[in-house]
Amino acid sequence: MPEEIPRWKQRFADNSEARSWNLTSLLMSLPLLVVGSYYYGTNVLRSAVAAALAAVLCELVAARLILRKRTIDDWNAVVTGVWIACMLPAEVKSTFSAPVYAAVGAVFAVLVVKIPFGGTMHAPFTPAAAGMAFLTVCFPKTVFNYMPSTLAPPPYSQSLTLMLQQGRSLMLTLQKGRLAIDSKQVTGIMLGQTAGPMGTGCILLLIAALLAMLLLKKRRSAALASLGFIGVVAVMSFLLPRVTGSGLAVRLASVVMELFSGSLLFAAVFLLPDPAIMPTRWHTRLGYGALAGLLCVLLRQMSRFEESVCFAVLLADAFMPLLYRMQAELHSQKEFRERVEAMTAEERLEKEVRGNA
Repeated sequence: MPEEIPRWKQRFADNSEARSWNLTSLLMSLPLLVVGSYYYGTNVLRSAVAAALAAVLCELVAARLILRKRTIDDWNAVVTGVWIACMLPAEVKSTFSAPVYAAVGAVFAVLVVKIPFGGTMHAPFTPAAAGMAFLTVCFPKTVFNYMPSTLAPPPYSQSLTLMLQQGRSLMLTLQKGRLAIDSKQVTGIMLGQTAGPMGTGCILLLIAALLAMLLLKKRRSAALASLGFIGVVAVMSFLLPRVTGSGLAVRLASVVMELFSGSLLFAAVFLLPDPAIMPTRWHTRLGYGALAGLLCVLLRQMSRFEESVCFAVLLADAFMPLLYRMQAELHSQKEFRERVEAMTAEERLEKEVRGNA
């Protein structure tokens, strides 16, 4: 009897269901590109289009050669390209332009991570996270060379992730001799005025996308992974603050900056709820998100890279087979206990007699 395929690789009943999921994801991502274009110019849209086209063309050719079928109808390639572009800087000081780097990341995501394993629902890792991780390893000085927006005030000329690496906080101010949270700086961060990735900076839009996930019936259960991820990052950032100093205000500032910096909240909303990886049971989804959050905090504390959230997502993906086996084992043990409890006293006595014989 052939081994049963893990249920998390069969999340969609058909191609139309996958298309609906990806189109919804794309619509949720478009406002981020619009705000990014407002802050950084039309290069944001050029990068998104270049990455999406590169992903579609690679999938169209590679799927025909390897899978012997067309797979671009589910729009996953477009979503992958757009998400990779969102996590990159709008402009780079390099030989190549930002759209070229976005396209390279999309090509890696499709040709190395997605198609060789069978397409959208069979990839062992989230393709967009893998594409960004590839760019991070190959071009670390380029993908974190964030250009400040001309519309942003001078305090936001450095990214929040770089400030955290240096132990500095943008949000603290002296009030009556004590450190306190500066509400004006929090407002600027929420609006996405800080230097950073072109499509992940507007926190208000990301929070709105998370709320939309909780309201949409088909995405509500997937949001459990996002909530587990955010919850663990918040707790760990409070216990292990990277902002230099002491006191409650310093710890709270560290929590806010960790959650709102880089691509962390973007990864929680878009990368983690991948149907190809997502387990079926609610507690395992929470565990998956919590594991990713723990790995993200540890990597940010120890990694030499300015942003490590994509590596955390990939490592959590790698642990999914183990979590799935643990889930299946716990479920089988629960069924066994229920069968034993349902047995009558006579049946138990008869079973013991047979066992002794």
